[in-house]
Amino acid sequence: MKKIYLLLFFAVVSNLFSQNGKIYLKNSKFNIGKPNTYVYEPPQGLVIEDNAKVNFLYITPTDFSSDISPLKKSGKRYEFTAKVPDSVRVILATINDSQKIADSNNEKGYSVLLKTQNDIELRKSLINEISVRSNGGYFFRLKSDPKREDLIAEYDAVFAKYPKLRDDIVSLEYLYTKKSLNREQGEKDLLAFADKCVKRNTEEYLTSAYYIYSSNNETQDQAKKLKTEISEKFPANRIDAMDFIRKFFDQPDKTEASILESLNAFKTKYPNDTSKRSLSYFYSALVPIYLDKGELEKAIACEPYLNLPEDTYNNFAWGQSGGDLTMPVKDIDFATKVSKRSVDIIEAKRKECYTPDYNGKFNMFADTYALLLYKQGKYDEAFKYQSGVKALDGLDAGGKERYLAMLDKVKSKDEVKAYIEDEISKGNTSPAFLSKLKEIYIEKKLPMAEFDAIQQKTDLLAQENKNKDLLEKFGSKNAFDFTLKNLDGKDTKLSDYKGKIVVLDFWATWCGPCKASFPKMQHLVTKYKDKDVAFLFVNTWENGKEDEILKKVSSYITEKKFDFNVVFDLKQEVVGNYKIQAIPTRIVIDKKGDILAYDNSNTDIGKIIEEQLK
Repeated sequence: MKKIYLLLFFAVVSNLFSQNGKIYLKNSKFNIGKPNTYVYEPPQGLVIEDNAKVNFLYITPTDFSSDISPLKKSGKRYEFTAKVPDSVRVILATINDSQKIADSNNEKGYSVLLKTQNDIELRKSLINEISVRSNGGYFFRLKSDPKREDLIAEYDAVFAKYPKLRDDIVSLEYLYTKKSLNREQGEKDLLAFADKCVKRNTEEYLTSAYYIYSSNNETQDQAKKLKTEISEKFPANRIDAMDFIRKFFDQPDKTEASILESLNAFKTKYPNDTSKRSLSYFYSALVPIYLDKGELEKAIACEPYLNLPEDTYNNFAWGQSGGDLTMPVKDIDFATKVSKRSVDIIEAKRKECYTPDYNGKFNMFADTYALLLYKQGKYDEAFKYQSGVKALDGLDAGGKERYLAMLDKVKSKDEVKAYIEDEISKGNTSPAFLSKLKEIYIEKKLPMAEFDAIQQKTDLLAQENKNKDLLEKFGSKNAFDFTLKNLDGKDTKLSDYKGKIVVLDFWATWCGPCKASFPKMQHLVTKYKDKDVAFLFVNTWENGKEDEILKKVSSYITEKKFDFNVVFDLKQEVVGNYKIQAIPTRIVIDKKGDILAYDNSNTDIGKIIEEQLK
């Protein structure tokens, strides 16, 4: 059996280094604390653009990080320089030009082991390499997606050669992967490892033990005791730092002054934790306050401390936009300026180097920007950006309606008619499409019998697709009944609203897009206040204990002056019954208690309600 394991080990190691091209350290020794130069030898015959970059991923004890470095020609080879934290053992790299991933090493990425100076360091780097590579597919959008069983086999092969590694901190990822395959046995293995960590008695091992104990219901007392011990021995420890951040995050009624005070207190108390990930919690709370006050320059000054500033800008701009073609915007010039900032950032990233998630982000940001330009009356420019989204196949149902409105402003009726008919031929339709098509038929004096036939066919197809979609999603059109407590502590039962149209809005206080959509939802709540319409804002997936959640949600709703009937899905049963996979998600239920529609935006809710009230 030992021989088989050794053969497997050498097969794994051989696989790690059997790369068509090569990336390796220029100097055999990795210089800790300094920039290092790497050599890239492309596969034979591959042409590398002059502006190509290296996109590389690495793991620290607390996070994943990625960076970009320019390639420089050096004879037949290329070189790049990069500095990574001292704790990094492995980098995973791809070569990107302006349009694509130019060299992904057959969808695996290039692995470079940094710490190999002795047998102990090499074995730890080999384990770390498996973990980095297993996450590379997500970060670099590679097609390779290793199965957990295959990862376990690779880990086991290294452990067979170096059995002592099973007790090393580097084996944690392996243990969590095993738990994902067999929860019961995985829990036992993790607890046994935690017991060994306690005996090692270093901050790193004690911290790992604490997180293992705290995630198990039967070892909460051990976790609590260990946390006290860690706090006494290591005052600036990671556990307390995360508790500080969590308490800050849950703090209601944040102001610019209170955020800056918390930020300075964090830096003073935890001087070793100045990572962008940690500081971004504070700055991501600060930027929306600046934007609410119209202080874009202050928000821009925070960008170096934000993980994804472009997402923050788009969330704000979309919330201000109203989410549809008719909602007024309070300060449209400022909202448009903020939206343009999100587009500029993603475009700058694309120009610097191909970004795997560029298309998805451009579609979101450009759709928001185009809507705001449209409301400014800048129809040509709005159409240009919305056309860009269409070219990337990024228009959802609402986006297609917005494209139609912009097309109607800048193109001929014949072109508008051709677009509508093309969408209908693909099975895509909406009341807005049919309304505009009817208008064109009347204006151009075309046969109305022809239009009536199109409408009848599309209405039937739309209903069939809708019913099919609802059955696939929920298994039944009947809405699941539930009873949840509201902000006043009173029971709220869904079936009590039979005879009314009900809108369920699933949300959480940490969800930026949820909160960005609330101004539009408040408009709908006010508009239908005296109609047979009820809105239930289902708070779910919230972090914290029950009393903390109630306080946090109540403070937020009160602070923003929202007239919402909030109910609490504390056990997360309702979100499970409705098979919610992301928030915000909204579900519309008719007067009979049947599900009419669901989506992740509030674009069409008003139209659906109006149709039901006729």
